[in-house]
Amino acid sequence: MEEEFYSTIKLKSGEEIIAKVSFLSEENSLLVEKPLLVESHTQKRNGKPVEGFILKEWVKSSYDDMFIIRMEQVITMSELDTRIKNFYISNLEGDFLNDDVNVKPNKLKNNGYIGSVEEVKKSLESLFKRS
Repeated sequence: MEEEFYSTIKLKSGEEIIAKVSFLSEENSLLVEKPLLVESHTQKRNGKPVEGFILKEWVKSSYDDMFIIRMEQVITMSELDTRIKNFYISNLEGDFLNDDVNVKPNKLKNNGYIGSVEEVKKSLESLFKRS
């Protein structure tokens, strides 16, 4: 087994995963640890779509965190940039708002606060009356 490194891997299935990887030369395979699936994601900022990606579990039906992928299934792979590596690690740790990720909370009034049904109803009705 060779030295471990963090990598993005594009598979023949079309999936892209990010994981800590070791090459198993005798088996011509990769040992991937804690792989996460890369999925495209679009959100609007200032009314304009901004494209990016999110990370999800790759294998949902197993408690294992190490898998072997034969090299015949790999299209390409490359070592991760430090910023993406930090994003990957923060997703594993559940720390989605680290210093390297530019995520800011929405600045809407009372966003995220618990309120009464009556208050929310009045707020929504006033929005519809304006338009």
